[in-house]
Amino acid sequence: MGVASIAVRLVARTDEGVVYSWLVPDDGRHGWMLFTPAEGVFRECGETGTVARDGMEVCFGMPEEESLRRHARWEGGREWRVMVTAAYGVWKKFQEHGEPPRQAHRTFH
Repeated sequence: MGVASIAVRLVARTDEGVVYSWLVPDDGRHGWMLFTPAEGVFRECGETGTVARDGMEVCFGMPEEESLRRHARWEGGREWRVMVTAAYGVWKKFQEHGEPPRQAHRTFH
């Protein structure tokens, strides 16, 4: 696949959490994810923060075994890889600064 960049930015705050948009400029893929800081969970959503039914989920705030079990159904998919990379960028900055970042651009191979 090579190297790709992902632009990640905060677009809204809701009662449930923080909505981020992500974009892969090289190929135009894009999407949104709702970050719930108290749970350490990112959920695939629409641009208003409405969580997608049966959408992807990235869980940083739970035990590794539970996280792996919940992620197993999406592992290996192209969109999954992008969402995990985008979510990790937000999570890392959140851990460093204690609040959701305004942007968290990433690069992956």
